[in-house]
Amino acid sequence: MIAATLIAAVSCEKEGARMMEDLSGDWHYTATENGVTEDIWVSFDRSGTFEMYQKIGEGPYWQSEGEFTLDADAMVLSGVYSDRTPWKYTYKVSVGGSSLTMTAVEQEGYSVTYTREAIPAQVRQMSLPLTKSEGVELFL
Repeated sequence: MIAATLIAAVSCEKEGARMMEDLSGDWHYTATENGVTEDIWVSFDRSGTFEMYQKIGEGPYWQSEGEFTLDADAMVLSGVYSDRTPWKYTYKVSVGGSSLTMTAVEQEGYSVTYTREAIPAQVRQMSLPLTKSEGVELFL
C-alpha cells in the first residue's frame, strides 16, 4: 500500500512537472469567444512568475507581472499581480502543441486562446509599467 501511494505521488509530481513545462514560455492572444480586441502577450516561467503585455486599441503596450500557481491535477491556473491583486478569474487550462486555452472557472462561456510565439523585443522595450492608477483593466 505504501508503494502504491509513493508511485501515485511520483506520477502526480511528474504530471505536474510536465504540465508546467508545457505552460512555460511565451504566448500570444489569438482568439476569444467574447469579442475582446486587445493584443496580449503573456510569458509563464517555470519558477511560477509571469509577465504580461497588453495593448488596448491604439495605445501603448502596458506591462504587468506577478506570480501564478498551477494545480496540475485539476488543470487550474490562478495568479496575483505584483501588487498582490488577484487575477480577474481562475482558469481551467489546456495546452496542446502550440495552443493554450484558458477557460474562466467563475464566468461561464469566457474562454481565450493563445498561440505559442516569442514576445517581440519591441513589445518588451516599448511597454509602459502598468499601475492601478492607469485605469487599464488587466486581462488575466
